[in-house]
Amino acid sequence: MLVMRSKPDDDILSLIPHREPFIQVGALVSASDSLFVTRLTIGAENMLLKNGRFMESGLLENIAQSAAAGFGYLGRESGQEPKVGYIGAISRVEVSALPAAGDTITTHVTVLHRLDPVVMVHGACYRGDEKLLEGEIKLVI
Repeated sequence: MLVMRSKPDDDILSLIPHREPFIQVGALVSASDSLFVTRLTIGAENMLLKNGRFMESGLLENIAQSAAAGFGYLGRESGQEPKVGYIGAISRVEVSALPAAGDTITTHVTVLHRLDPVVMVHGACYRGDEKLLEGEIKLVI
């Protein structure tokens, strides 16, 4: 289990290939082989805000970066550097609500299938107990 933080910090930057201003994950809360949990406090300057709300694309990018952070952590544990990847496909997306600037979201990413270099994950973003968005993302890492 990792220490929770609300802002991007040196630890999260060591786990993902992303850099400012496009960091959409704040802290890796926990990581196992099949489940990653992250947290993000959405800053007022976030480039994926529209009318004060974090857009669907921001939540989906948060899921993808949460997966990158989890895989980066597991890789670091075995002596590897974070790998650059990309989103191959997005499916089964359901949006219930959009968070506002200043909100803290928690994201759960479950690894569904892995056939390197392709990984299929299910992600869900929450504000407290409220599910905001869920969907599946195919990543190529």
